[in-house]
Amino acid sequence: MTRPRRTPLLLFLCAAGLAAARGGGRALAGGGQAAPAGQAERAMRDAADAWERGDYTTALVGYMNVLSGPDGDPLLDRIALQTGELYVTSELTPDGRAPRFSPDGRFIVYETGLEVSRRTRILRNDGSRELVAELPGASATFPAESGKVAYLKVPAGPEIGRAAADLERAALTASNRGLLINSLAWLIARDSTIAVRDLATQREIDIAVPGLLKTGLAYAPDGRTLYFLGADPMDESRTDIYAAVEGGQPVRVVGEPGLKSTPLVAASGTALIYTIPSQNPLRRPAPPPPARPAAPAAVRPALPQFAIVDLATHRASIVSGSAPALSGDGRTLAFVAATAERASVLVGPVLGAHTAVVTVDGRLDAPALSADGSRLAYQRMDRDDWDIFVAGADGSGERRLTHDIQHDVLPRFMDGNRLLWAVGEPRHRRSFLVDIASAEAAPVRLFHNNTVRTIAPEYQWAPSPDGSALLVGAERDGDTVSPARGIYLIDLKTKVAKADLLRRLKTSLDGELALRAAAIRTFQPVAERIRQVVDQVSVARIYSYEKALFDLDSKHITQPGNRKASELLFRAYASFGYAPEYQWFEPPNALGGRTANVVAALRGTVDPDLVYVISSHYDSVAAGPGADDDSSGTAALLEAARVLADHPLPATVVFASMTGEESGLLGSREFVRRSFADKLNVVGALNNDMIGWSNDQRIDNTIRYSNPGVRDIQHGAAMLFTNLITYDALYWKGTDAASYYDTYGDIVGGIGSYPVLSSPFYHQPSDLLRNIHHEQIAETSKATVATIMLMASSPSRLKDLKVQRSGTTASVSWAPSPEKSVGAYVVACGPPDDLLRTRTTVNAPAAALERVAAGDVVSVKAVNASGLEGWSWATAVVP
Repeated sequence: MTRPRRTPLLLFLCAAGLAAARGGGRALAGGGQAAPAGQAERAMRDAADAWERGDYTTALVGYMNVLSGPDGDPLLDRIALQTGELYVTSELTPDGRAPRFSPDGRFIVYETGLEVSRRTRILRNDGSRELVAELPGASATFPAESGKVAYLKVPAGPEIGRAAADLERAALTASNRGLLINSLAWLIARDSTIAVRDLATQREIDIAVPGLLKTGLAYAPDGRTLYFLGADPMDESRTDIYAAVEGGQPVRVVGEPGLKSTPLVAASGTALIYTIPSQNPLRRPAPPPPARPAAPAAVRPALPQFAIVDLATHRASIVSGSAPALSGDGRTLAFVAATAERASVLVGPVLGAHTAVVTVDGRLDAPALSADGSRLAYQRMDRDDWDIFVAGADGSGERRLTHDIQHDVLPRFMDGNRLLWAVGEPRHRRSFLVDIASAEAAPVRLFHNNTVRTIAPEYQWAPSPDGSALLVGAERDGDTVSPARGIYLIDLKTKVAKADLLRRLKTSLDGELALRAAAIRTFQPVAERIRQVVDQVSVARIYSYEKALFDLDSKHITQPGNRKASELLFRAYASFGYAPEYQWFEPPNALGGRTANVVAALRGTVDPDLVYVISSHYDSVAAGPGADDDSSGTAALLEAARVLADHPLPATVVFASMTGEESGLLGSREFVRRSFADKLNVVGALNNDMIGWSNDQRIDNTIRYSNPGVRDIQHGAAMLFTNLITYDALYWKGTDAASYYDTYGDIVGGIGSYPVLSSPFYHQPSDLLRNIHHEQIAETSKATVATIMLMASSPSRLKDLKVQRSGTTASVSWAPSPEKSVGAYVVACGPPDDLLRTRTTVNAPAAALERVAAGDVVSVKAVNASGLEGWSWATAVVP
């Protein structure tokens, strides 16, 4: 697939479409007239084709023309879904979690803040979104009639304060961060109070729960009894379900020994359900034991179990099964029972007999029942990925709803005829809705951020009781690093208006034109040289690297394939003319024998002491060969090293094949440790991981960046020198990129995990060579080569930027650029929403700025003798 280059005619059309959008929505088509009635569908197809090949500028202009024409209205839904959201979506908060509706739909509830600062906000579910209450705690629960709310009130105390301070000081990638979070949560479970607030009067009463850990509050249908999971802090062998009423002492609901989970209370009031966990959910956190090599033979896990408690007798019936789900009316139960070979969904009355209504030679999970218990949905895996099925509650009329290569999971009924589910891996899921009453209805994607490039992972979904709205917890801005996630309300009764959709298209078009114009300007001094190098990238050679690595089977550090792979990489770098080196080290915690990174350097011709790194990890999980994770990145790295071998750059480029990523980023941590100890001046890095899987006809991948300068350069490299379509996400945690970030700051970018994440083969034995798109790896390698050639030819980010303000004048200074050919600096200043409002060029590492205000941002780049500007701004806020 070849993406056509933009032509002067296309640029004219872009400008025409932009002018039309600015002039009130009358876009041009053909000879400057609105699209005739018979042409709208053809124009729509042309625009959709352009979108699919990643020619977003042409597509957006086409969509604007169609939508502004006399026959555009019937096509609004299709254009809206292609470019973002169909239904009106509102942001409730940029920092929230656990969104839900009250049982009667009158209120919206979500938590905001972290740990001891956590608050629960309750809003009216009407047009006002009026704040009804802000509760100093979490785990809020309503009775059926939501005139009051119970929650766990978080106390202020010295022990909790110290734990909170420890967490505040910990880096986002600190190895003990999870332990700190869990320790603080345990203290809150121990010391918190169960409080009940009357929402009309705002008066509160506390329910005394002396000496118990507590979590998971849930009201009984009577609106008086409150159930929760509790435990004695000194006895980790047992947790219990307790019931409490206002003014009374909590009592155990069931006398069964052992561990229990948070109760699920049937709306009928006849029963509650709890699963039987393998570990105490309220145990006091402790550092994990040292990791050990995998046992030679797998230990068969115990069959999952849950309990059904008859609330009339308080007797518990233990059931062998998993994923219990209740109908909305609380009368019907569905769950999964499985053996090693077969799985069944069983359905029946909550307190009655349960019958297998679906049985397969595969896997089943996540059953869901309609509110009246008449319909059943579930996810089923016959081979590699999950798909969604629906049937009657007796198993009749089974119908498969999805056929995607990605996982389709977590079905739930919005109402009797509409089903919601999620697509993708947990780190990047997207919600879809379909009318199951119609065999012809197509699924509708519900949430988006209305941008062309930035992904928006979703994590939580909560339908309103009447199915007219959906709450979504998501990262709308693509920031997967910060703990904050937004809460969004989708109004499923109201579609986006034409005027709003036209504004969306115009904004996206502006962004695409600006991104491309910046790329052309940035790459122009070195574009021809880059093109000569990237044209040498060979799909055949990339496949040969992949095949050689694949034939070694698992390359986990405990497997023989790990050392064989390091030897293969050493020979490959040597064959390209490099002098490679092993970085041997002993993995910690008895994870295996010695293992090694393999590194090779292309010495810089002008500034050899400035170092850029391209890396990928070559190890895999123990269970499989890791054709995508990460032989794909390793193959692209080798090909980049090959084509660059005879084209040294002004700065030094190090090619680093990392080991031990799957065992805790061991290789990259060792590489960075040595680099820092040796005072290696690493000023930029690209880390590629999982770049070979594709779920459709597109050649596309995600830029995972810590620095927006790297992001924009990688977009530009893909646009100008490859057929790769690129998206982006602020994403570096949990990958080798984190090792660079922790030591050198936000200097790292890279490409990987289409988008983030979708492959059903991730960390599975099925991550095989036959599932890999070899041309996509080649195009990603080209984008990497083009990016590193620009970065290593351009000034690096400046350091020690200082700003002093006196009134409306600011004195700015910075350390001189370390690059020898730098002769000028660009200085920009502006408010956060217009960073480059003013620009000036100076010849020394200092400047005086006029008409500045506190809170403005000063940005500075160096410019070298070739006219190349620094690839990243140094920034500072005006005091």
